[in-house]
Amino acid sequence: MALADDIQMAERHVLQAEQHIKRQRARIAALKRRRWPRGKASSFLPLLEDAQSIHLHQLSLLLERASRERTRAGI
Repeated sequence: MALADDIQMAERHVLQAEQHIKRQRARIAALKRRRWPRGKASSFLPLLEDAQSIHLHQLSLLLERASRERTRAGI
């Protein structure tokens, strides 16, 4: 897989994770409004946020690598 493909995939993962986090926060808010238990939903949110942190870190590494390669190529 080419570096550009890896970057596109990482960007897709970042966007998907943002959506997962947004939906999970909405679920938690809905449970809270209904005064239903939200323990499991709330404990799952940090896992999603941790995954997002990993996705962002991976994307950052890939972008740094692409920048170094462009610099070496004189672009």
